[in-house]
Amino acid sequence: MPDQQAKEYIAEYGRLKGMQSNSRDLWQRTGDAMWPYVQIDSEYTIGTDRTTRIEDTTPMLDMLDMVSGFLQVLIPSGQTFFEIRVSQRDSQNDIVQRYLSYLTEASHEKIFESNFMIKMAKVLISMITFGPGCIFTEWKKSKGGLNYKVSNIGSYVIIEDDSENVIGSIHKFKMTASQAYDLYGDNAGPKVVKAVSKPETMHDEFWFLYRVMPRDSINSRLSRQLNLNMPIAAHIIQIKDEHTVQEGGFPENPYAVGRWMRPEYEKDGRGIGTEMLPQINVLFEMTKNFKECGNRWNNPPRQALIDGVEGKVRTKPGALNWVATMDNIKALDSAMNGNFPISEASLERQTGIIDRAFFKQAFDPLADLKGDRRTTLEIQERIRGTLKKLGPPVGRIWNEQLTKTLKRSVLELIRNRAVDQPPPELSGVGFGMEYVGPLALALKSEQARGFQEWLNFVGQAHVQFPDQNIPDNIDFDDAIPRIGRTFGVHIEDMASVEEREAKRQRRAQAEQEQRAAEQAAVASKAYKDASGSPGEGSPAEALMAEAG
Repeated sequence: MPDQQAKEYIAEYGRLKGMQSNSRDLWQRTGDAMWPYVQIDSEYTIGTDRTTRIEDTTPMLDMLDMVSGFLQVLIPSGQTFFEIRVSQRDSQNDIVQRYLSYLTEASHEKIFESNFMIKMAKVLISMITFGPGCIFTEWKKSKGGLNYKVSNIGSYVIIEDDSENVIGSIHKFKMTASQAYDLYGDNAGPKVVKAVSKPETMHDEFWFLYRVMPRDSINSRLSRQLNLNMPIAAHIIQIKDEHTVQEGGFPENPYAVGRWMRPEYEKDGRGIGTEMLPQINVLFEMTKNFKECGNRWNNPPRQALIDGVEGKVRTKPGALNWVATMDNIKALDSAMNGNFPISEASLERQTGIIDRAFFKQAFDPLADLKGDRRTTLEIQERIRGTLKKLGPPVGRIWNEQLTKTLKRSVLELIRNRAVDQPPPELSGVGFGMEYVGPLALALKSEQARGFQEWLNFVGQAHVQFPDQNIPDNIDFDDAIPRIGRTFGVHIEDMASVEEREAKRQRRAQAEQEQRAAEQAAVASKAYKDASGSPGEGSPAEALMAEAG
């Protein structure tokens, strides 16, 4: 029997999908032009040629090049790209610093051992091409621990709060009756149970909804470790029976949805592909014209006299045509063939627009450099200048997707004891993520440059005005570690606050002991010389002068 909750969630999904209709149409048209493996409202047939409508593969190749290059600067394989942070007050403790350093390294190892990089490449394809991208994080012992899944574009709708933050999502998926019954048993729904009882219907497909949202209310008297009292509520709905199959919860939202850009009033966002679709269509038209122009010049249309040629006009290499009189076969006026140089230049210009949209200068910096001007400095400046333009989408990806995904991954490692447990000093302390990958360092390099220029200015000013104590304005204790992180220095290579203070105390104690030794030496020499007349300028004379 249908239940009210299932009806409400099915209606909610239908309403949100209806609001998504224009976007779905745009996604399909964009997919047809540059990533035809996406089927929004139709079935995908395995093994069919999906690229027949693509006149020019430049957009597809540029997108794949960008995904490959962008993934490596965003998440360099085998390298540290994030660090786990706590508040400055909590990080003063050396035990805490050491554990966070260990946890950062151990988390990287576990994440890189999983399928994270493979799935993030798919997420970036979706985000760069269409706008939204969604990744699911779970702990699965059968998969060796951390496991990630990607939701295909068009298979889910997102839910925002009034600040345009994604807080939940509803995902549509299908299973056969046999699969659903194996997973949910009799609770899969009456029609599933009926279908699985017959061999001829046990493989019939049924559609389900998976709704994941913050829980409306949490019972403070119950533990938050209980599934039905966790902060994130999860419901599985079988659509045909309008039946709630399963209810549960998560301590964090397992789905992280990111958007390449988020224009006003468009919660599903936009990608480079959707924004460039008009230019891609122009490129396709120009490519067709260029091919036709080249074909007309290589195999121009001809004219021939009626009955002046024996049989059909043959144009293959070495072909022999029998004619009644010479010159019975002639090419039409060459002006009808089109202007090949102009067609070529126009096509190259349009290709350049597509290349620029997909940041080809950053991810293939040698491609369009002319002559011998490929100096290291020029290439670095081209890359640096282009990477700065990626700041807004990188910030959005980091805030909307990577931070949530990585934080849940680390917590799953701790909960499942795949890493050492936190020390008592971190009990009840929340942590955050700081992005320290190559792209972040490139974006932060201006801060390091600014600090260096400021140091030079302070040094010069101090030489001119030594009485003003200008260097006192520099907080080296905060600035040096921060600039070190900007340069990508590992935390283990930087002294902690406790180590720094211990070094200073040892140095001060050594200086104090040295001064004490020097004073003792002076006193000893003065005592020895005290029996006789002190020599002029001797320590004894100085002591006697002080005594007298």
